[in-house]
Amino acid sequence: MLPPADHFEPVHPTKEALEYVSLVAVDLGRYDDGPKARSELAEQIRQAMVTQGFFFVVNHGISEADITRQVDIGYHILEHTSDDEKQRLRAPIIEEGSYHGFKPRGHWRTAGEVRDKAENFNVYRDMSLREQPTCMEPFKPEIQDFIDRTHKDVLRKLLRIFAIALRIDDEDFFIKLHSYDGHDETFLRYMRYYDAFSEEERTTTKGLWLAGHQDLTSLSLLFSQPMASLQAREYESNQWRYVPHIPGAIIVNAGEVMAWWTGDYFKAAIHRVVEPPADQRGHNRCSIFYFCVPNDEVVINTLLQESPILRAAGVAMAHEPAKAPNSKDWTNGRIKIALRNAVWAKTGEAGNVIAEKVGTVTTRWFR
Repeated sequence: MLPPADHFEPVHPTKEALEYVSLVAVDLGRYDDGPKARSELAEQIRQAMVTQGFFFVVNHGISEADITRQVDIGYHILEHTSDDEKQRLRAPIIEEGSYHGFKPRGHWRTAGEVRDKAENFNVYRDMSLREQPTCMEPFKPEIQDFIDRTHKDVLRKLLRIFAIALRIDDEDFFIKLHSYDGHDETFLRYMRYYDAFSEEERTTTKGLWLAGHQDLTSLSLLFSQPMASLQAREYESNQWRYVPHIPGAIIVNAGEVMAWWTGDYFKAAIHRVVEPPADQRGHNRCSIFYFCVPNDEVVINTLLQESPILRAAGVAMAHEPAKAPNSKDWTNGRIKIALRNAVWAKTGEAGNVIAEKVGTVTTRWFR
């Protein structure tokens, strides 16, 4: 019998007419149907990646009940960990550039001087490397099983399909760069957005809960939830559109690492979180994610030697070889500065995009 956890009651799906982004639904249940099926999945993903960097995964092997259970576990941990323990187990974000542990509300800048209302708890796959909150103890086996299944049964299949999409000879190429036994900053995130902005803050932020960004990851996996608050910025039009909810699906997006590996042939998805429509306001949003980056020592640059697809597309190297970051330097540096100090210009394109230096490379924020 499973240990009891407080249940998070999600908001009902919105009935408002919203403008949604059109995303491909990749049926991972076809993965074991043979090379032809995997090639067809790879072409689906390639098309999604060259246009906007987002797609859905369905029939991935993790049940909707298991996803709901993990949302409840995350909610329970955030509810039942004392403020003192959260502070003691606070993630060393600025000190080490790591999210492993608790991120309190207010760490990120939303707009002006307004700080975020999102709290999260991030778990590394080897839970023995850091102290975990007391109330998490009964749930450790379930959490470990969920991490293992997400990484080994979902992520690895996706990474293999990405290699096929790029026609890399070694289909395990990306899997080897994300070795489960290696070390990196990959993490499972339990995240809760509080609908707690004052009227003055709402005016300042114009309903923005989390500024637009591209993830620091190779791939990010978000388990779909019903609040209509995630928006993607379309590459062709620069318009923000809502990401729809598909119960039990995983929303997958490429991050900056994948964009660098492909010389921007695959797009790093631009996305943000906004206040939900009127019929969903006054509710909090609980979500679970799996954010994946390569092992620490992996040097990230465009795979022109490995991929004939990239050579045929004529892409340029993302970095000068001497300036290409390794995963550890990039990830730790990016986490340290993320959404903390950027100041928006008031007009023009510069008013909607900010570039910030992270070591030898740059990252950007959007609104």
